[in-house]
Amino acid sequence: MIEHITPLVLGGIEIHPHSGPIRQRYQAFGGSSELRMASGRGHKQTNWRKTSTSISATGHLDPALESLDYSRPLELLCVAPRWVGGAVLVYELPAASKRRPDVEPWAIARVGAQWLDTSLVLDGDLATVAAIPGARAYRVGWLPRLMVFTDGPVTDTDDARELIDWSMEAREV
Repeated sequence: MIEHITPLVLGGIEIHPHSGPIRQRYQAFGGSSELRMASGRGHKQTNWRKTSTSISATGHLDPALESLDYSRPLELLCVAPRWVGGAVLVYELPAASKRRPDVEPWAIARVGAQWLDTSLVLDGDLATVAAIPGARAYRVGWLPRLMVFTDGPVTDTDDARELIDWSMEAREV
C-alpha cells in the first residue's frame, strides 16, 4: 500500500503539504440516458463516460496554481486511489496513460478480517496478483492520471485561524 504522502500535481505544479491534506472525490458524468420502454422497463444507453473530480484542502499556504493556463487541458496526477477487486488473481487496469506514471499499481489481499499487502506483476495493463494462502478477496489499486479542464482553485482565507480553505472542480477532457 502507499505508505508515504503522494502529492497532487496539476499542470506540473506539485501541491505542497502546507496547503493541507487533500480530499478528493470522483464522479462519472455525461453520455448516458435512461430510456423507458412501453412496458415501463428501463434501458440505459451509454455513448461515452468521463470522470469529474472535486479536490479540497485546508492548510497554511495557498496551492500556488495562479501561473497555470486554464484555457487548455491540464494534466492532473490524482491522490485518491481507484480499485478493482474480487476473488480472482488477474485484473484489467486502465491504460498506462490513465495511471500516474510515478506510482506503480499495488495489491492487497483479505485474510480473515485483515487486508495484507501482496505483490503483483504488471504485463501491459494486466495485473496478476500473487496468491496468499487463506485469502478470500483481492484488490488492485492505482492512482489516476487525468487530462482535465478546470477554472482553478477557489480560495477562502481565514486570518483568525491563519488558514486557507481551497477547492477545485475538474472535468476529464
